[in-house]
Amino acid sequence: MQHGIISPQDWGLPVAGATSETPLEGLGVSPAELERRIRRCTYDWLPRHFDDKAGAFYGFYRAPERQFEPPQTVNLIAPWQLLAAYDRYQDAALLDMARRAADWFHRHFVVTHPMSVVIGGVRERLPDGELWTKFAAEVVLLNLGLFRRTGDAANLDRARQSAGFLVQSGRHGFAPRYNEAQSAWLALGWQSFGRVVEAFLALAEATGEDVWRERALAWGEYGLSLQGTDGGFYLIDGDYFNTDIAADELRALIYLHEITGQDRAIQAAKRFAGWLVERQRPDGGWPLTIDRDGNVVVPTVGPGDVPNIAIALLHVHRATGNARYLDAARRALRYSLTQQVLPGGDHPYADDPNARWGFWSWDPYYDYTLSGDQATHHVRGFMFALDYLQQRDTAT
Repeated sequence: MQHGIISPQDWGLPVAGATSETPLEGLGVSPAELERRIRRCTYDWLPRHFDDKAGAFYGFYRAPERQFEPPQTVNLIAPWQLLAAYDRYQDAALLDMARRAADWFHRHFVVTHPMSVVIGGVRERLPDGELWTKFAAEVVLLNLGLFRRTGDAANLDRARQSAGFLVQSGRHGFAPRYNEAQSAWLALGWQSFGRVVEAFLALAEATGEDVWRERALAWGEYGLSLQGTDGGFYLIDGDYFNTDIAADELRALIYLHEITGQDRAIQAAKRFAGWLVERQRPDGGWPLTIDRDGNVVVPTVGPGDVPNIAIALLHVHRATGNARYLDAARRALRYSLTQQVLPGGDHPYADDPNARWGFWSWDPYYDYTLSGDQATHHVRGFMFALDYLQQRDTAT
């Protein structure tokens, strides 16, 4: 069983044919239409958001001002779309763009000084932001994604380096943040245990070293202790659910079950998946933030989180066969389809080539921004829909 998260091929799925114009069940669009949307976003929209001189993706694009923000943390996630597209099209130019963005991010955001006890840590902003555990885990995943596709040992070295920061976090009570000015690990923050489990498992698969698997299991045990009595995970300051840290946690629980056979892990996954299904909006999205008492704190939707959760729900469906999770994933993917800026569509700024074929950062629009770290989840969601749903239909 493969435990990658970047593309359907990381699950061992073949690239499905995408010529049929017959709508996929529960999605309302055909494989051919999904393929067109994937290609348009990847080849038309995404390169417009890449600063070739810097070798990095710009930050948010502000449509009202037609202005790009300077490169920032977008470069940690946006390359995933390129890696997934490379698996699909075998286009070396996509792989090169992903490598350049990852190199830029490493130079600007990752602690590399050999005298630092938090070497491999990742800043949440420039120039002196705190070091976040969830970002370090994503650096591991990005570099292992590149290593798997290029064989470049430098990417494996970078993955090991940031995995070392995760080890230190685990030693300090699974701390989500480190403050360099205070030389202190901080107990509160965004506790994405799922990303860490995924990172350690990916490193175990890349190296064959059992120590990383054992570290993944330790983080998984910690994660299981965080589940609320209602099945939810309230991972911001121990009090708030947020859609940004939901999909990886759900996937991690499934992975723990797959590698250990633990009934406790699969039961936790089903409880959390059920919690998500019960709180899914009729349009397929989720409110961004909910507190531990069930109050909706922020009703705004983070559109990119929705297809990411959909991918995780497809994984729960693959593990359980329960159609409830498949139906919820389809609803989420239908929502994702509505967030793409199509030519001649109802979205504002559809005539702006820097917006057209991209995806909005917020629903409602709020600041009318778009960025590559939103598009990556939508496009990968479309890919998983194509490959998983068609593979399932063929098998049945």
